[in-house]
Amino acid sequence: MEQAKIVQNFGRNLRFKPSHFYSPINKDELIDILEKHKRGKIRVVASKHSWSGLIETEGVLIDMSHFDYVKIQEKNHETSVTVGAGCKVKKLLADLNQKGLTIPSVGLIAQQTIAGATATGTHGSGKHSLSHYIESVQLACFDENGKSAKIVNITEGVALQAARCSLGCLGVVVEMTLPCIPQYFVQEKATFCETIEEVLILEKKAPLQQFYLMPHSWKFFAQERLVSLELRRRGFAAIYRIYWFLVIDLGMHLVMKLLVSILRSRRLVHIFFRSIVPALVFHNWLVTDRSDRALVMKHELFRHLELEAFVVRSHVVEAASFIKDILQYADDGNHQLSDSTNELIQKAQLFDSLSSIKGCFTHHYPICFRRIMPDDTLISMASGVSEDWYAISFITYVEPRDEFYALATFLANSMFELFQARIHWGKWFPQTSKLVNQLYPKIDTFRDVCSRYDPNGVFRNSFVEDKLDL
Repeated sequence: MEQAKIVQNFGRNLRFKPSHFYSPINKDELIDILEKHKRGKIRVVASKHSWSGLIETEGVLIDMSHFDYVKIQEKNHETSVTVGAGCKVKKLLADLNQKGLTIPSVGLIAQQTIAGATATGTHGSGKHSLSHYIESVQLACFDENGKSAKIVNITEGVALQAARCSLGCLGVVVEMTLPCIPQYFVQEKATFCETIEEVLILEKKAPLQQFYLMPHSWKFFAQERLVSLELRRRGFAAIYRIYWFLVIDLGMHLVMKLLVSILRSRRLVHIFFRSIVPALVFHNWLVTDRSDRALVMKHELFRHLELEAFVVRSHVVEAASFIKDILQYADDGNHQLSDSTNELIQKAQLFDSLSSIKGCFTHHYPICFRRIMPDDTLISMASGVSEDWYAISFITYVEPRDEFYALATFLANSMFELFQARIHWGKWFPQTSKLVNQLYPKIDTFRDVCSRYDPNGVFRNSFVEDKLDL
């Protein structure tokens, strides 16, 4: 056991001190920890790149970073990888690439651990979430009476569906097995569009694309992406990566921080997004690069806070129009809402809460849209329906965050009422258990599985108890 100290997450919106902190080096040590604290409360910490209260505890906090192994195996001519819970996604990708392999899906950030990423439904664009692909999970948990700790392997059925995206409620993930696919290359091109309908048409030929609604110009920027037939870098890919890192990952974010955190100028934010940001992106620069280079960003370089809402494909066009109107109203209280937005607000009886965001916040980051195929899980955000989902991200770099919290709360509540939007478990999470019960049709099955592997509720904290009614 290491001396417990104050823990703070990446976004600095969580700060707590556990009573005990452990970093076990093997399974025997992990089981001993569970036995010692089987009448207490236990949570697991990963890379701390989450804004919800999932890791908070006044009890035991376990760090699984010693479990960072990667084991590649082949059976029946199919290749898979067994990866330790504490292994970071970037290490997994690098180790697989040495063998000419990768995993079927990857999130935007490679700094996360594989267990943390899958436990919260982390996703990329154009495929299922990472959680969907898990073939088996090894778990440290308790027997049906809650008296003894044990290691179990979950390989099928509703238990596997629950373990794929578990929020840490079943036990401590030790390792998991994922399928491997041959390493592939991605062709990418930047395209600006006037409407979301134009962007969705592009998706037919670029199924891996993600796109952005640019604040204050209110145009769309699409990163058209598709799997390349060529397995080599093209289009000056190395220069493209350097340019993107220096100009976008660093330069754009530094200027944005200056405008919103130091100068605090709404007018300059408007000018920045209307005139400068479009000039930073080279239209139609066609580049081909390896998947693990093309599909990730250095989004962890600057501290921020994020809300991410998921809507099904049939709602995404209407949701985008609503978001545009609401962000304009939050930026300028004199903005006249469109007839369609007024109709939606009236239908959902949201006029009273709308007044709380009038002219309160100038949004200062592109709103990212990513498509996720339906997941075979119980409570990942893309579970439970046959339609594709779109994850819509709202990010702030401003501190203090009271005005953003007001806007994000309104967006979360209004988008639930209008579009049945789900909020990402790992992002800032204002939704209540009442809403969660309505949004996840298999939530009762998930609760039953949790009770089977953790009958005494050891692996729960106030966040999961509140949001999941556990």
